Amino acid sequence: MNLTTAVNSLKNNITEDEFFLNDILCELLQQCIDENNLQAGRVLQSIIAAVGLDSHAFLGGYILRMLTHFQKFKEVNDVFNRLVEPGVFTWGVIISANVKLGDNQRAIALYRCMLEAEVRPDGHVFVEVLKACMDRDTLSHTQQVHANIIEYGLEHDIFIGSSLVRLYVDLGTFQDVATTFCRLPTHNTVTWSTLMSGCILLNEGNKVPDIFKLMQQYGTEPDEGTMVCLIAAASDTEDTEQGRQVHNHILLCGLLINPYVGNALVDMYCKCSCIEDAHSVFDNLSTRDVVTWSSLISGYANHGCIQKAFHLLDQMKEEGVEPNEVTYMNILTACCLSQEGRFIHEYLILHGLVINVQVGTALLDMYIRCGCISDAFNIFASLSQRNKITWTTMISGLFEFGLFGDAFNLLDTMQDQDQETELSEACSLSFLKACSLQGRVEHAWQLHSKIICSGLSSLITVGNALINIYVTCESNEDACIMLQRMPDRDVVSWTTILGMYACNDSPPLEGIEIFEQMKHDGLQPNSITYGYVLKLMSRMSALDQARKIHASIVKGGSELMDIVVANALLDVYAKCGRLKDAFLTFQRLNKKSLSNWTSLLMGCAQEKNYLLALEVFKSMLSSGVEPDGVVFLCLLLSCKSVRDGCQLLKSMRDQYSIFITQEHQNAMLEILGHAGHLNEAEDLLECNPVGCNIIGWTSLLHSCKLHVNVIIAHRCFKNITKVDPKVSAAYVLMSSVYAHAGMIHSAEELEATRKQHIGCKKPGHAFIEVDNRVHEFVVGDTFHPKSFDIYAKLEALNQEMKKGGYRIRSDLVLGAIPTDMKEESLCGHSEKLAIAFGLINLPDGATIRVSKNLRMCGDCHNMSKFISKVEKREIYVSDTYVTHHFQNGFCSCDDYTYQIFKHDLFYR
Repeated sequence: MNLTTAVNSLKNNITEDEFFLNDILCELLQQCIDENNLQAGRVLQSIIAAVGLDSHAFLGGYILRMLTHFQKFKEVNDVFNRLVEPGVFTWGVIISANVKLGDNQRAIALYRCMLEAEVRPDGHVFVEVLKACMDRDTLSHTQQVHANIIEYGLEHDIFIGSSLVRLYVDLGTFQDVATTFCRLPTHNTVTWSTLMSGCILLNEGNKVPDIFKLMQQYGTEPDEGTMVCLIAAASDTEDTEQGRQVHNHILLCGLLINPYVGNALVDMYCKCSCIEDAHSVFDNLSTRDVVTWSSLISGYANHGCIQKAFHLLDQMKEEGVEPNEVTYMNILTACCLSQEGRFIHEYLILHGLVINVQVGTALLDMYIRCGCISDAFNIFASLSQRNKITWTTMISGLFEFGLFGDAFNLLDTMQDQDQETELSEACSLSFLKACSLQGRVEHAWQLHSKIICSGLSSLITVGNALINIYVTCESNEDACIMLQRMPDRDVVSWTTILGMYACNDSPPLEGIEIFEQMKHDGLQPNSITYGYVLKLMSRMSALDQARKIHASIVKGGSELMDIVVANALLDVYAKCGRLKDAFLTFQRLNKKSLSNWTSLLMGCAQEKNYLLALEVFKSMLSSGVEPDGVVFLCLLLSCKSVRDGCQLLKSMRDQYSIFITQEHQNAMLEILGHAGHLNEAEDLLECNPVGCNIIGWTSLLHSCKLHVNVIIAHRCFKNITKVDPKVSAAYVLMSSVYAHAGMIHSAEELEATRKQHIGCKKPGHAFIEVDNRVHEFVVGDTFHPKSFDIYAKLEALNQEMKKGGYRIRSDLVLGAIPTDMKEESLCGHSEKLAIAFGLINLPDGATIRVSKNLRMCGDCHNMSKFISKVEKREIYVSDTYVTHHFQNGFCSCDDYTYQIFKHDLFYR
């Protein structure tokens, strides 16, 4: 009897035996599902309602299954609400129906109601509930369901365990994935493959080969799915050798290279830059689908072989395989030249292909990347449909090219469209990133206001992006305000602010306060955080605090593996005059990268120790590390000899084929200038092919000050101010040249011009660490609590120096003021104040460490030599040029930058 006949027969002869009727109805409802007969199911549903069984829980479960099968999801919940005391079967069906409907929140709510009704879940229910927990926002629900699974003793069920593994993979919690997998009572090929795919999705692809070895040790036979996971792992890590081993294993084991395995192999070889191997696999495949062709075409396009890619595209169509959107999008993504992109565009038009929203978006993105913003806008305007990605790509491109008016107008248009194109988190992040490339702070404000109106500013990701754009626009105050207003802050929020303080002239003490606030919030610093904090420590020569940070890093295990942390440690020890500690840190590194070697060489350059730098350079070469331009720049900065400098440049060019940049030229200019070869240095500058080198002319101007060469100095000054009339350093140095030459009137005139047109020069700041606290001094500082004692100590030292024949060069202080006031102004230099503070507060014989934000002046340099002798102290002063080590009346720099004072006692 067929289904329709059986249903009609039942309709005409309804039995009064309820149990017998229930069995017949359940059997017929299941037959409706098996035969896809909704019409018969509807008749059965009406019969059930007519006899008053529509509240029967078990029978209701079959009705729910039928409605779910025919995707009548809206009726499912109404039917369930009429049921009386549903059992575990019915609960499982209604939860499954809501999962299929996509209403995961209701599915989880129904699960909770089931527990409250004291119905014990079975394996089917838990598998369906775990499907409902796939959203990333439901990790807490997942953990609760997992606890319930353990409570009901079902954790070792293979199906539930496999579902948990897949779920934790989707939620991105690798530790939970591994733990759940290990607790499974048995492991089959599917569970092993699930674990491997989870590693790939969680960026842990390097673990897959070890998991495969473990799988083999357990005696589980791999299948094609396992091979696809191994190939994908090799592709993900771009490990060609691993990929070849998997390929060989497949061939040796006689496993079938089906389309999935073949496609994975082609994709892997393409991503590992083995395009010939990819083509070889492709040629040997018996079946090639659109994915196979698209992978190989994408591989050739990504390797710059656009013509070959199009040849394959034509061949693909000749073999009857039609390209899809992904095929064209892969080629467009690979284009980096406008002519290639135009060729693809013309190809699409020539072949009459419809440019839909996906391909159109890829086209305009390609034009933006190739710098053709007008072509991109033409594509955008021609599209009949646009999705959120299309709008975001176009607006971001306009921001990136500095077309802010057009970008904001288009953003307003986007927001006026339907809800699907409202400003989202992804859009906001894209716009902020693009705007930060060329934006000014007023554009950041405008974009910020739109984000606030969209209610997105409270999101951590958006808040971090806003902080970043304000930092990029050098609006430090706005960045700090944004940080304080964020309801939730993560390590990225704090680290971005710390980077702002570490990488510009912001007060370093404020940066340290930010770090303390971050720790108070209970956040663990990452390697970038530590890098910025150590940079702040190096700016203040805060050796004791740097050592505490180092201890924290060692406890966290970052010192021996992280390049950023290692380089920051090398830098801070070098700036604090502890090159020995820098070498010890370097020796402890597990793997020494070029960046680490460069940081060590920069430490040698900081102390102007060329012989030591040369030894480090030789060790680097013997370890097999090839030098680059930065390495030679460090060597030049540590060098004092013209002969050695010329030899370095020659070696760069002839032996290592390294291009000599303007930075190398400037380092050589300084060497020539200090050696007194001013004419040669000027000739080198005038031969510069790049254009006017302000830094180089300023360096030569400083050398003219040392050798009192007014004529060349005047030419340097003219070259600098012709390009930028507001370079304060040029006026200061030229005034000093005049003063050293005895041309006091010219010096005072130029100084007056500077004050009138440019304003105050950059103030000097000095820092000293005493008792784990950093103290800051500015020139002429009288606000420190111990100012009276500091000036008294300096006055006593001045009197003692005068008795020894020391002559203060008060004639170098410009202005019509009395001599005693000129001497007093020299006494108030920030590094002198810091040294005096150290003398007062540190124990006798303790080393004094000071850092300064400007180059140390000659008077301070010579007074520091005197203090080191009479006070029997080692004094380190780290300025923007070098780390000076004063001991017994001498300086480690050998007065390299202070020749003008050599005729004075203590060289002034």
